[in-house]
Amino acid sequence: MSTGALVRRLSGLAVALAVVAVSLLTGAAPAQADEPAPPPLNGLIDPGLLESVQQSIVGLVITWEEPQDPFALAPAPAPAAPGDDLPVMTICTGWFDSPTTIVTAGHCVDPAEGRQALDNRAGPAVDPTTGAPQPSQGARPEPKRTVWAFQPRELQGAVITAPVIVRVDSFRKADEGDTAKLEMYGMPPAKPLAIAPGEPQLGETVTSIGFPGINIDETDGVDIRGLASGGKTPAEVLQDSRLQPVNTSGTITARQFRQGVAVYQINADLAEGISGGPTINARGEVLGINSQMTVPFIGQNFNVITDTGMLRDFLGQGAAQPGAAPQGEPSQVAIENTASGTGQAAPLTVVIALIGGAVVGAILMWLFARPRSAPARSGSGESEE
Repeated sequence: MSTGALVRRLSGLAVALAVVAVSLLTGAAPAQADEPAPPPLNGLIDPGLLESVQQSIVGLVITWEEPQDPFALAPAPAPAAPGDDLPVMTICTGWFDSPTTIVTAGHCVDPAEGRQALDNRAGPAVDPTTGAPQPSQGARPEPKRTVWAFQPRELQGAVITAPVIVRVDSFRKADEGDTAKLEMYGMPPAKPLAIAPGEPQLGETVTSIGFPGINIDETDGVDIRGLASGGKTPAEVLQDSRLQPVNTSGTITARQFRQGVAVYQINADLAEGISGGPTINARGEVLGINSQMTVPFIGQNFNVITDTGMLRDFLGQGAAQPGAAPQGEPSQVAIENTASGTGQAAPLTVVIALIGGAVVGAILMWLFARPRSAPARSGSGESEE
């Protein structure tokens, strides 16, 4: 092999070594076939993805009772009004944000909302002589709250196979963000939903999910008699029924501020019972909680979900970034962190690898391409030893 051919081969080998060094130091994966692009954010969610998301949806039944003072004298039992034998309950929706925790709307577990539900049980109090509403009562003790979580028996992938009582870890009132986090114990880990990395765009298509609470007694399998007799809890009645979560689609119509709190208005249909459920984008990422904190236009289809950045902050995931890369397209920060553990060290390792490859190539070229003196020969044509 000639000296030139050897130099060219060694130079190619040096370049290949440099490329391998760069790949090893930066953690770059070998080239693969192009992966399918994530679905566009302005399209409807894929039916298969929606079915998968519904496995993370949880029904919530909150029962409210008057607190019992152990030192108070027991009053004489008052005659029960029609319907007073049924528990005071509210129906909401939640979703798993981790394998063991559930997110819902704050107003679903707010004791002030429970107090209002108890006080309104017999209807608004009015003056019997004038018919005018009586002044509201003074300070009242917080009601006893019990939060049941359930998933329908027919829901594929359900992990809550029997209704369980969950603990309220923290919550924010409706006018403070309308978010709540619940803790679940003793159940298999659930599949959580991811929070969108960035804020939604105006006009972006969204899907809201939750359990409908309107006309729930018309659902097949709802055992009102079992509920009234006390033989079953409200959550057991709903889990044994054929109730399923529903989904409605619309778009982001506006970003508003209510009492200093950012919210998003959507034109997807929301109804009683869907509060606390997630509103997701086409990739199945949660944009906000179905809040219904306000009804700005009676009779108009403008409903409210919580702000994405505020939700991330409440869950300890940091505020949403306007320019964050969507799921399936890792941001530059993620690429750099994968390369070397920190976003600043990756470029340095690349430079070192390139310099090292160049130095190796230069040394090899110098060794084999430098001129060499011809050996001395004797007069007889034999070389000297």
